[in-house]
Amino acid sequence: MSRFLVGLVAGIALLIPATVFSAGEHQRRFAVELALLAGDSRLLVEEKLSAEKRQWIEGRIASSLNVLPLLARYYLQESGLDEASLLDQIEGLQLRAIDSAALLKAAREMSQRFPIRFPVYLKQPLDSLTKYQTVSDYQQLCLGCHIAPAPDTSVVIGNFGAFARSIPDDEWLARLLGGLRGDSYTAYENPFSDAEISGFYRYIRDELP
Repeated sequence: MSRFLVGLVAGIALLIPATVFSAGEHQRRFAVELALLAGDSRLLVEEKLSAEKRQWIEGRIASSLNVLPLLARYYLQESGLDEASLLDQIEGLQLRAIDSAALLKAAREMSQRFPIRFPVYLKQPLDSLTKYQTVSDYQQLCLGCHIAPAPDTSVVIGNFGAFARSIPDDEWLARLLGGLRGDSYTAYENPFSDAEISGFYRYIRDELP
C-alpha cells in the first residue's frame, strides 16, 4: 500500500510544474487550473468539435478535476486560509457531467472568484526590441503548429491569432501559464516569463491575421 501511495503522489506531482512552488504561486496555479477547466468546458459545450478533439478535451477536463483538490490544499496552506467549503465546491464540480452546461457554469463562477494574479500589464504596447524578440520566439516555438487551421483529426487548435482573440483574458493567460496542452507531442511546461507572455498577448491579438 505504501508503495502505491508513493507512486500516486509522484504521479500527481508530475502534473504540476516545479516552478509553481515558489512563494505566492500556489494561488496562481490553482487559478490557472480553474481557468483551464472553464475554457475546456466552454470548448465542449459551445464549439463544434471533431470526435478526436472532444475525446482529448474530455481527458484534459478529467485531469483538471482530479488535480484541483490537491492544488486547492496547497493554496489554502500557503495563504493560511481555513476554507473547507472550497474543497466541498470542488467536489461539487467533480459530480457534474464532463460535457455539461452545469459544469461550465460552475467552473466559470469559481474561476471568476479566483482570478489569475499576473503582475505585468498585458496591454502595454510593444517596443521595437520586445516585438523583435516576441516575433522570433513565435516563429521558432509556435508557428509550426499554428500556421494554418488544424484538420479535424488533430487536437491542436489551428490559427493561433483567431483563437486567442476569441477567448477571455484569463483563459488566454491560463493556456500560456499552464503550459502547452495540445497533444502528447506538444504537452510541456510553460517556458516563458511573465514579461514574455505579455509580449505574446499583444503580438498575437493585435498583429496576427
